[in-house]
Amino acid sequence: MHFLWGISYSMIFSLLPIFIVEELGGSVRSFGLLEGAVIFLSFIAKIFAGFVMDIFRKKLPMLNIGTTLTIVSKFFLACAPSVFFVFISKSIDRFAKGLRHAPSDAILAEIATKKGYAYSMRYMVNLLGFSVGSVITSVIIRTIGKNFRLIFTLAIIPTLAAWHILKSRIKYDDKPAKDVEVEKQKWRISDIKLLPSQYWTFMVIVVLLMGNRFSEGFITLRAKDVLPENTSNFPLFMTIYEIFAVLTALCVGRFSDKFDKRKILLCGLGILAVADTFGIVARDRFSVAFLYLLSGMHMGATQGILSSIIAEIAPKKLVCTAFMFFYLTEGVTVLCANLVAGVSFDLINSLSLPRSALPFTIGLVPCLAALFLTQRWIKKQPLANVKEARS
Repeated sequence: MHFLWGISYSMIFSLLPIFIVEELGGSVRSFGLLEGAVIFLSFIAKIFAGFVMDIFRKKLPMLNIGTTLTIVSKFFLACAPSVFFVFISKSIDRFAKGLRHAPSDAILAEIATKKGYAYSMRYMVNLLGFSVGSVITSVIIRTIGKNFRLIFTLAIIPTLAAWHILKSRIKYDDKPAKDVEVEKQKWRISDIKLLPSQYWTFMVIVVLLMGNRFSEGFITLRAKDVLPENTSNFPLFMTIYEIFAVLTALCVGRFSDKFDKRKILLCGLGILAVADTFGIVARDRFSVAFLYLLSGMHMGATQGILSSIIAEIAPKKLVCTAFMFFYLTEGVTVLCANLVAGVSFDLINSLSLPRSALPFTIGLVPCLAALFLTQRWIKKQPLANVKEARS
């Protein structure tokens, strides 16, 4: 199912920025607002799904609802007459993804014996779906041209296939065992103040990092600015992004437990800084390809490490609180990052700077700050000592 969801998402996402700007006449600022808002909504959906599953002790209904809403969102997008309807469609899609994500994590945690390997494989399968979707989209464009609505309609097919698999192939007992006593704990927002100082240091780094985590759609807009006549190649560029994200994630997943995870995060931040540099100076297809490649490597290096660091430094009784506040902070920061990236396009026009380069210029500043703070944190206290200090 994750493979099919990845195909459908890639067929839409690789072309959506161009569809909004070229066919619907939307501004880049509106795209930035849209991406930031729907990503934030996805994080809210994760929190909501977690609360509901804890209350009703059911996972499959939430997974069913998320899958059904994913199909509905694709129909909305294929028929969208304006940017507003694209916003509605994307909002439904991102909320659905959040609803799918939480039960998927919970089910996988229960049925997998090797959890680290299982989550790495899921991430890899999802990205492989992105790659296949990018190739399919590129072939369609080369065959029939930029028929956005037809491509968005065809993207419904993989989601229908995923829905069929969920209904007919997924066999999972959604009832807790009778001999297992369910621990009931009330979550209180006041628990946040009990988190250790190391956690707050990490959260500052997260805010700085997410300040540069604007949507990959801005990479597509940068590529369009540099290579205006090569739209059919953009899905292939996304394939480069996804392949290197997969390879990097597999390497990190295999070796992360053998090293200080903050050092891996430091390397990921360094890769992001270099990617921003390519985003600023991109002038030809090779520099654009390196922008996609390095951005994919950064995502593969950092996507799983952030969660594992929280698991290391948060007290056992406050792990859920730590993750909940992490998701909320991440969602708000990503929303702001996309807004800033969208607004920056107007600044580019008014300042007569190279179009689409300023989001990367602005993003480089918090990235370098996160690099500096992470390096200081590594020198100040080993992660092993942090783990020993947990209550």
